[in-house]
Amino acid sequence: MRFVCIALLLIGGWGCSALPTRPLSLPGRYTVVREPLVVYSDFPIEPHHRLLDELVARRGDIRRVLDLPYSDERVHVYLFESTDRFNRFMRLYHPNMPSRRAFFLETDTRLLVYAQWGDRVAEDLRHEATHAYLHAVVPNLPLWLDEGLAEYFEVPRGYGGLNRENLAAVLARMERGECNPCLRRLERLVPTDDMSHDEYAEAWAWVHFLLHGGVGGDAVLRDYLADLRRDAAVEPLSHRLGLIVPSPEEALGHHVRQLAAITMLPTTQ
Repeated sequence: MRFVCIALLLIGGWGCSALPTRPLSLPGRYTVVREPLVVYSDFPIEPHHRLLDELVARRGDIRRVLDLPYSDERVHVYLFESTDRFNRFMRLYHPNMPSRRAFFLETDTRLLVYAQWGDRVAEDLRHEATHAYLHAVVPNLPLWLDEGLAEYFEVPRGYGGLNRENLAAVLARMERGECNPCLRRLERLVPTDDMSHDEYAEAWAWVHFLLHGGVGGDAVLRDYLADLRRDAAVEPLSHRLGLIVPSPEEALGHHVRQLAAITMLPTTQ
């Protein structure tokens, strides 16, 4: 399952709604502050729960890997104890959103994460917190890169961003001759698009290639993000990558097959 990043514009039908009364109110009986996170729940969570420790550390990982600054902006995380309550709340107050386990939402004044507590809550929160950390410092982040980075950072620390589920998906499509990776195609996606699972996987593959492909893509990505912070009107990343890699799509395919060999995923070559 994948998760979407949806910016709530304070206009028209996307305006903020007043919080409802229980049982469909936002969680809030307990509050834990772990800067920049403020975590709300209706069940107790230890302030130094290992999941919260990891989410705080993930902020430092993003800064180190992408050479981005910290932001003082708080991220408000609402944890729903049951799937039923989460789904009922989302259907009532955000009915246009697709069915997901977790969401990142952005208003003009707040960064919000909604998530249901369950078996994959750690993965979900790493993904959505990555969106929040990025949006706090990089405005106008392209959709493909926003999701590709979230897919990269959703895996546990120490995995080097290796998302085996995405790797297997991209490799399988390549093996069947169905996948023709194209960064320029992903760059045409706009924030209102609902990315497919295959597009999430390919976006992750491009991010992993940029950071670990050994072709200088890491510097290209960091420079691109730095330029986005100063000016939204920057040339596409694909153009910059093409200046240092003659055939980026071929290089990405080679990178994916190398990763598959390292992780012992089956290939036909």
